[in-house]
Amino acid sequence: MQRLQWKYRQPAFSWAILVVALCAILLNALGHQLYLFFKPLTTILILLFAIVFGQRGYRYCRLVCLALGFCLVGDLFLLNGSYFIWGLLAFLIAHLLFTLGFVSLGGFTFSWRPLAALLVFGVTYYANLYGSLKGLAYPVLVYLAVILLMSWQGINLRLRTGGISYTLIAIAVILFLFSDAVLAWARFKSPFWGDGVVVLTTYWGSIFLIALSTSSLKARG
Repeated sequence: MQRLQWKYRQPAFSWAILVVALCAILLNALGHQLYLFFKPLTTILILLFAIVFGQRGYRYCRLVCLALGFCLVGDLFLLNGSYFIWGLLAFLIAHLLFTLGFVSLGGFTFSWRPLAALLVFGVTYYANLYGSLKGLAYPVLVYLAVILLMSWQGINLRLRTGGISYTLIAIAVILFLFSDAVLAWARFKSPFWGDGVVVLTTYWGSIFLIALSTSSLKARG
């Protein structure tokens, strides 16, 4: 009976995250002050999901939880535009921890095709963004290099090994890269209608899939 109850807790928790995330996205679109509460709450729930349902016998799970903690810190900093550089630093640390997590699952993997595709994207994107970055040109460049590294290792996991966890990770890193690309473009280059909806949807979709991957790993022992 306990196992049956536990089986249904994960979907219920997932639905709760979805509802809170949708509230945050709507409140952000409306410019309501409650967004300041619902944004970090969504990330907190995703972090709790990984803590409660993740396979803690894996170093990967522990690294993901730590990375999600830094995502939460980054979210809090980004609620105030004047703390943007600190938010950038928090997310940079999160990406490094995610990368270490991916490496802990399959070792550091080298694959030319995804690397070439990511480098073409990164160089093209940065070249178009560079003129608008001003004093943040170098910090953004370092951040871009780190998220490309994370994306590369996440995609390589799926190319090297099948399985639901690795598929979730590959989708997640692509979503995270896209989310950050849209965020930077809207902030530094050209904001557009609905950019906040795109950024939040892909960001929370990404970290939720990573959290979900910690629960779909086969239990050790």
